[in-house]
Amino acid sequence: SFRHPNGPPTLVHLEAEAKAFHNSCSKMQNITALGPKCPFTANLLSALGIMHFSNEEIRETFDQMVAPDDIISKTRVFELLKAAYGFEPMPEEMGLFVSTLGLEEDGDISWDEIQAGCDHIREMVQGVGKNAAQYTSTGDMKDDLIKHRRMVKDPMDKYKAPMTEAQSIGWHEEEVFNERFPKNSCAETKYADEMVKCRLDPF
Repeated sequence: SFRHPNGPPTLVHLEAEAKAFHNSCSKMQNITALGPKCPFTANLLSALGIMHFSNEEIRETFDQMVAPDDIISKTRVFELLKAAYGFEPMPEEMGLFVSTLGLEEDGDISWDEIQAGCDHIREMVQGVGKNAAQYTSTGDMKDDLIKHRRMVKDPMDKYKAPMTEAQSIGWHEEEVFNERFPKNSCAETKYADEMVKCRLDPF
């Protein structure tokens, strides 16, 4: 406690207590009532729970769930991640775990396999996160602006959701296709068209 033993707390004590509280809160993913500290980095495709928790932290939850065994049912991996994170992993993240660890198949999985899968997912996600850095040189950026070059990566290749109102227009994940409506003409119209091509008056 920062309170003075012989009297009420002073301003210095209150400031120290507030600073300690702020530091403890800042360790919680930088999440406050106003949202994440940086909305751009929080919305990156690479901003997944696995990037904020180490293997040791996940191992602690693993031991609490299955100790003294060293294996867990594949159907409980979602439960494991939820308990370790303190929140439900995103569907995109669970998709990575399903494909990496083969969770679509029944059976058990050991901690060594989970640890190797976590490391593999982190390496893969770090590569995706590099897409957000379009430029590392102001010269390249100015050159592309002058020549009106299109961005190499689209916003959907960088972010989970649109970051601006302009990006929200056309933001979709479904397959886009153009439905064609061909012109259908009757026999009389086709005959008249041929007469016009021959420079004859169909009427």
